[in-house]
Amino acid sequence: MITINSGNKIRLIPVREPNPETKITYLRISVTDRCNLKCFYCRPDDQEFIPREEVLDYEDMVKLVRVLTKFGLKSVRITGGEPLLRKDIDKFIKMLSEVDGIDDISMTTNGITLKKHAKALKEAGLKRLNISIDSLKPDLFYEITKGNLEDVMDGIVEAKKYGIEPIKINAVIIKGLNENEALDFVEFGKKYGVEVRFIEMMPIGQGQIKWEKDMVQPLERIKNLIEEKYGKLKPSTSIGSGAARVYEIPQLNTKVGFITPISNPFCDGCSKLRLTVEGNIKLCLRTDDEINAKDVLKNKTEKEIEEFVKKVIVAKEISNQNIQFNNYSFGECQRIMTSIGG
Repeated sequence: MITINSGNKIRLIPVREPNPETKITYLRISVTDRCNLKCFYCRPDDQEFIPREEVLDYEDMVKLVRVLTKFGLKSVRITGGEPLLRKDIDKFIKMLSEVDGIDDISMTTNGITLKKHAKALKEAGLKRLNISIDSLKPDLFYEITKGNLEDVMDGIVEAKKYGIEPIKINAVIIKGLNENEALDFVEFGKKYGVEVRFIEMMPIGQGQIKWEKDMVQPLERIKNLIEEKYGKLKPSTSIGSGAARVYEIPQLNTKVGFITPISNPFCDGCSKLRLTVEGNIKLCLRTDDEINAKDVLKNKTEKEIEEFVKKVIVAKEISNQNIQFNNYSFGECQRIMTSIGG
């Protein structure tokens, strides 16, 4: 039997075999909680970083990946904090690329130091990138992130130079702040050959991050603005986890995506897990439910890890059912995004 930690609460997971049809196809691995930006919706000023001695080793992360391939895992996304701050990140990508069954390795980055790393990432086996840009206006970008937009642009150009494709741009849309840039983002996507994904702001980091319902810009309004300018959007698909509802803009021959966790949840059939930097398995962003995997990954045999993963999958099944039963609402999500893995 395993336990789920949820804030200060502990729950037991019943002992049973997982449903044979349940697959875990996608794993997000946070390699660090440190970041070189300070986005106000993601990282509070007084963030306490996880001590380095508590950070999970790459070798232990790969152990989990290797076992999860037996349960359907095909795709791994590397996140942070800012993953490019973790030493030898290219070596970790190479380690993942050598695991049989993994055919898609991607990364979410803020792009600030991407120019320096792009060549090594490509050579190590990175397939694709998501880059966070919440404004195309340098002054507003700095207000949101305390970073330099030009550094990110240079990183995009360098990544495309070395053939990292596709590149997706993640833009968190915040009402009253950047929703008027939607059409600018569309033109940016066309110009740079990237797919822009608009994301609703989520209540992650409650008690530490300011979040109010009226900060959420329902993305149906953004979709309507785009259609008013460019005509009817055509439903499409894109490589990735399936969180975004993707559309083609026929007039521009480019794509946009909408991630709507608040106004139009996309949770049914979720087959994703997250591994936090200190070695917890997080079942879903909508809750603080986590399972400590560090001791198992460090000290157990591959067979024992496999038995542990079966229990995690049962917990995932129950989590999916509970989230659906609770109408996809967010619970008390107190961990901040940089410590979860963006």
